[in-house]
Amino acid sequence: MKTRHLLSGLVIAAFGITTAVAAAQSAGAQADKEKASGKPHTMTGCLEKGEDATTFTLTNVEGSGPKTVQLHARENQKLSAHVGHKVAITGPDIDPSTVKKGTTGKPEAGAKPEAGADTKSSASTEHHMRVTSVKMISASCPQ
Repeated sequence: MKTRHLLSGLVIAAFGITTAVAAAQSAGAQADKEKASGKPHTMTGCLEKGEDATTFTLTNVEGSGPKTVQLHARENQKLSAHVGHKVAITGPDIDPSTVKKGTTGKPEAGAKPEAGADTKSSASTEHHMRVTSVKMISASCPQ
């Protein structure tokens, strides 16, 4: 009888541990999914023109994060009207290895990093965002 109770207790404990581990893994997977999806955030700095009509650079970025951010916008967002202004840019982070020049930063279906691209070093040195909104803070940037 005691053995039966002991065995039942062990089965219940094992089930409890398995359930707790599964819940922790599920929570971790959800956090990874949210991070990968690139939740929108806002960064404030000075807007500079990029290589084409849809790329820009945010310099002198405020806060403790990166001081320069590569921006990918749609042509209809007309960011060029804000070049030289202090702006607040909102949008999600994007993976620079999946961005083609002249795009909005949305990876194409099946996009893969360019051959020979060092995604670790570019990811650690560059911050890329897709622009979803822009708000002018000041008509000029501090020198």
